[in-house]
Amino acid sequence: MNLNLTTIQEAGLKFLINAADKNSIPSKSMAVFYNKKMEINRDITNLAIMAYNRSVNQDSLTIVDPMAASGIGSIRMLKECNNIKKIYINDINPIAVDLIHKNLSLNELNSQSAKIEVSRKDSSYLFSEITQNSYNHSDNDQKKPNIISIDPFGTPNLYLDAAFKAIQKVNGLLCITATDTAVLFGVRPLSCIRKYMAKPLHTEYCKEIGARILLYFISRIANINNMGILPLLTFYNSHFIRVFCLTFKNRNEITKFFKNYTYSIHCNNCGFRSILQGDYFQPTINCPACKQNNCIDYAGPLWDNEIHDADFVNEMIELNNHLHYDNKKRIDKLLNLIKEEINKPIFYYNIHKLSKILKISNIPKLEEIISHIKNKGYQISRTHFDFLSVKTNMDNISLKNMLLELGKN
Repeated sequence: MNLNLTTIQEAGLKFLINAADKNSIPSKSMAVFYNKKMEINRDITNLAIMAYNRSVNQDSLTIVDPMAASGIGSIRMLKECNNIKKIYINDINPIAVDLIHKNLSLNELNSQSAKIEVSRKDSSYLFSEITQNSYNHSDNDQKKPNIISIDPFGTPNLYLDAAFKAIQKVNGLLCITATDTAVLFGVRPLSCIRKYMAKPLHTEYCKEIGARILLYFISRIANINNMGILPLLTFYNSHFIRVFCLTFKNRNEITKFFKNYTYSIHCNNCGFRSILQGDYFQPTINCPACKQNNCIDYAGPLWDNEIHDADFVNEMIELNNHLHYDNKKRIDKLLNLIKEEINKPIFYYNIHKLSKILKISNIPKLEEIISHIKNKGYQISRTHFDFLSVKTNMDNISLKNMLLELGKN
């Protein structure tokens, strides 16, 4: 297929894409997949790689980008991250591979150099090949990669087992995207159970439940491979969830992390929500708050622990301050909201939706709500999952009463 190519710019670099794909809705039918909205994903990925290289692994890096499409992400890594020893740029689409070569040349990068390996393979096959090569060679050039970035159209579940086998077992960085948010957010619950072996819940805080289901699933696949994960950053934006996590290999520590797999319950009558600790789910008939019968729904298993690392997020904020991304202000807002979430209660309350339920016409400002809750001695923060929501350990009934009181003023 001969493409009608057009040039675009991103982060100060030029790239060729199929002209017909430039303004079209991203889909599998594209000649070579391209999504302008994923630019912020590429920005944050490179910030995470730079933060990882500064704070976790100062050695030169080997990176695998198995679904590179036009090569935008990989080329930006090569141009922005200074300590890359080798990068695998792969796509199963032959048209995409041809475009990768063109874009490398356009950005004055030699696809024939030892630093760059361009291939056309199935992603899981590439991971298996890298794993096998690591067993067949003892020299440093054949060590397992430090970083694997999985960025599929839809679910990443098909690729995780092979990726865990390919990546370095200790302090490897896995960057994983899921774009099947309708599945993770409970719009298609049966698909979520099939794909992620967990039940979702379509509530006002479904985005965080979806992120925690994804982390649970990633962690379980790691456990199958005698590994564990430590989430460094988990963020939601527009139509995707992106997770950055470190690998570790310690059976005792992995076993301790089993306590992070829990269930959440939600009352469809009063909005009560809570985490159920324990090894298995036992249905509750009555709501602990409103005492109504047969109104409790649940989600899980899901990840019940921190989904961000404070030091890592601070490192990314500092790096962003010194870069000149077009999305710089947006990234700064996102990372600072994520920073607020750390050590805060799980799940959030959408103030506008709660005010509508309570029939409050004079909706209090978030700053006023945050101030009142803090003055009462509770924890509270905003959340990047929903800019109109707050995380707090104030109970559901007390929060409603406070909103009613503030709504009178």
